Amino acid sequence: MKKLCLFILLLLLNISLQAQEAADSAIFAAFQKYAFKEKIAKKETGERVAAIAMFFLETPYVGWTLEADGPERLQVNLRALDCTTFVENVLALHNVLKVSNPDFNTYTATLTKIRYRNGIIDGYPSRLHYTTDWLMNNESKGLLRFVKMGKVSEHFPLNLNFMSTHPNVYSAFKNNPEYIAEMANHEKRLNGLSLKYLPKAKLTDQACFIHTGDIIAIGSAVSGLDFAHLGIALRRDGVVYLIHASSSGKKVIISSQSLKDYLSGIKNHTGIVVVRPL
Repeated sequence: MKKLCLFILLLLLNISLQAQEAADSAIFAAFQKYAFKEKIAKKETGERVAAIAMFFLETPYVGWTLEADGPERLQVNLRALDCTTFVENVLALHNVLKVSNPDFNTYTATLTKIRYRNGIIDGYPSRLHYTTDWLMNNESKGLLRFVKMGKVSEHFPLNLNFMSTHPNVYSAFKNNPEYIAEMANHEKRLNGLSLKYLPKAKLTDQACFIHTGDIIAIGSAVSGLDFAHLGIALRRDGVVYLIHASSSGKKVIISSQSLKDYLSGIKNHTGIVVVRPL
């Protein structure tokens, strides 16, 4: 009886995964039609990235979509996004458009390259969990570059330890406690790196160093973390706004406030790091 129940459970899971993949494939196909109609591939890099981000407007916000039971594997979900998966998918589709006749497999391979350290899936710790790791690893892959923010930028304090000191938050650690020490090693490595950021008090509405299509990483005041949020910059009438998957708005939106005012309204947001897709 137990074997029968297990068989039925696995069958239902497989059917569910197939349905999800079919839905994601349909969204990818819709994106290809959108990109062709809007001639996105012919746009300059920043405008191209912003146009891709616009494709996801109104997509529902859902957190923790990358966490799943079992061995680490690529989680694909174009149906619902959080701030990180939104930016990852925008960057992935930007790079997919550089390929002649891309298909869904092109997209998943590109997403794997972006999401995992050196593009290789090798267990839970191989995912680029900390934004600092994500930024620097994708810079090393030639997918983006850091934007200089002028003399007012400051040293970004890195004291990462949240994942290794809060293992109960992450289900993967419960089944694989050896991952905790591995993550602690990654935290130690990252804490030895140097990063610049612009404190939010020094950010102006114009922020001339920010271009449409830039990726904005927003610093976190929470002890042990580096960044709290990610989004895509949109410059309108000289003012910078943010396209992002909003937990409060429950969907992908364009901020009604300028980036400066948005940051000012959230206590735990400390400042920004800006990177530019290549």
